[in-house]
Amino acid sequence: MKTFIITGASKGLGAAIAKRCMRTSDHCILVSRTAHPEMERLAGEFGTKLTSISMDLNETDKLPSLIIEILAAVDEKSDIYFINNAGVIEPIKPVGNLGQVNLETSMRVNFMAPIVLTDEFVKLTRDWNRKKVVVNISSGAAKNPYHGWAAYCSTKAGLEMFTRVAGSEQGKLPFPTSLISFSPGVMDTEMQGTIRSADERDFSNRDKFHEYKEKGMLRSPEFVAEKLLQLIEVEDLENGKFYDIKNLL
Repeated sequence: MKTFIITGASKGLGAAIAKRCMRTSDHCILVSRTAHPEMERLAGEFGTKLTSISMDLNETDKLPSLIIEILAAVDEKSDIYFINNAGVIEPIKPVGNLGQVNLETSMRVNFMAPIVLTDEFVKLTRDWNRKKVVVNISSGAAKNPYHGWAAYCSTKAGLEMFTRVAGSEQGKLPFPTSLISFSPGVMDTEMQGTIRSADERDFSNRDKFHEYKEKGMLRSPEFVAEKLLQLIEVEDLENGKFYDIKNLL
């Protein structure tokens, strides 16, 4: 049996992963602020169990109880694939104009939420002798600085290092969890639209992202979802590794 847990599952890459998982898994647990109307239809069509949980990951005090709720729904014989996908690109501003409120939201959603969820997941499943995979969706911004992306680059870099450390620790345990970072590259999503609409004074590379769109250089979320699922379901994962989609093509 396979259970997929996906955060940020109502749009973009998260929705694409969820739709594909409906066809191949036994149970999908989807976490998002809003529901995706197509998910129930797909679950019925393919006979997949669907659990939808409404949750704003910005509310970090609720995350430990969220994991308890999620794991209570997982069958005791099921392998588990946990994909921390939810994220925000804002604020797109140079340092000095970020603002504390925007920074705190970015830190909570992009960094605190996935590391708290991962920490609680590892703690509560450490005695579960089955396949357990945690994927933290990363970005090239985790390794490269971009003008105006101080918040996004910093949170993704922190999450990538957290994943590396956690992965190295798991190798010493009897029933390890495999933890990886996955960079999906540039995709045709709502987040890309937000990037293209940024003020050029705030994001000096804006024209480059317009060029990606105009020249058809953006990958579809469906294509990226397919490559990610092939990776985590088939390959022997290196714990703590940063996987870039460019190396999977």
